[in-house]
Amino acid sequence: MRRILAAPLLYAASALLFASCDRTPDYVIKPDDMASLLVDIHKGEGVVDLNSSAYRSDSARKVLKQSIYMRHGVTAEQVDTSLVWYGHNIEKYIEVYDKVIAQLEKELKDADVAASGEKVQLAVVGDSVDAWNDSRYRRFAYGYPSDNLKFSFRRDENWEDGDVYTWRMFVSNRQSPIRVTIGADYNDGTTDYVTTTVSSDGWNEVAFPTDTARSLRYVYGMMALDPKRGEIAYVDSITLVRTRFNPDSYSRGQVRHYSNGKKEDKD
Repeated sequence: MRRILAAPLLYAASALLFASCDRTPDYVIKPDDMASLLVDIHKGEGVVDLNSSAYRSDSARKVLKQSIYMRHGVTAEQVDTSLVWYGHNIEKYIEVYDKVIAQLEKELKDADVAASGEKVQLAVVGDSVDAWNDSRYRRFAYGYPSDNLKFSFRRDENWEDGDVYTWRMFVSNRQSPIRVTIGADYNDGTTDYVTTTVSSDGWNEVAFPTDTARSLRYVYGMMALDPKRGEIAYVDSITLVRTRFNPDSYSRGQVRHYSNGKKEDKD
C-alpha cells in the first residue's frame, strides 16, 4: 500500500523538480534554443563584417537576420522580448552565453583541425578579413587576476601599407569604463597608436589606420577594465577586421605618433 501511494508522490516530486529547473516564462525563448539562436546570429554578424560590400544597406542586413529567425521559428518580437528578460536575469544570461561560447569555440576548433592546425591570424588573402583567433567572449569581474585582453601580430606578405584595423565588440553590464588601444611599430623605429574609452553598453569599435608612407612591423592592442567591487562586465562578438586603404574614408585625425621617443600630438 505504501508503495502504491509513494509512486504518485515520486512522480509529482519529479515534475516539480523539472519545473523548477526551467524558470523561464512561456513567452521567453528557452535557454538551449536561445543559445542555438545566438550562435547563428553571431555567425551572421561575422558574414556581414567579412562581406561589408554586400551588406551596405540596412535592408540587406535585416533580410539576413530575418532568415536566421525563420530558421529557428521565432519572430523579432520574441527575440527582443527574450533578450529583455535575460537582461534582467543575469544568471540565466550567463548560462546561455556559456553555451554559445562553448559551441562557437567547438566549431572553431573543428575548423582548426580541418585546416591541419594552421591558424588564420592575419596571414590570409583578401581585402576584408577577420583576424581575431582568440575567444570572442570575455568576462571582466572584480577580484579576477587578469583585467585586460591583448593581441599582437607580426607583418606577413599579405599586409599592405595603409591597412585599417578595426577592433569591434558588444559590451554589456558595464559600470566602469573600458580602455581600448591599438598600436603599431614601423620599420623606421616609430610608433603610432589610437586609444578610446568605452563608456556605454552595446556595439563599440576603435579603428586604427596605419601610415601609407611607412612599412608596418607589428600591430597590437589591449582592452583593459578596472572593475568596481561586485562588478561583472561582458564583452562578446569580438572581431578584429583588416580592410585595405580607401582614400575616400581614410583618416588619421585621432592617431598619436611617437618619433625618436617623443610624442607628437597628431599627424
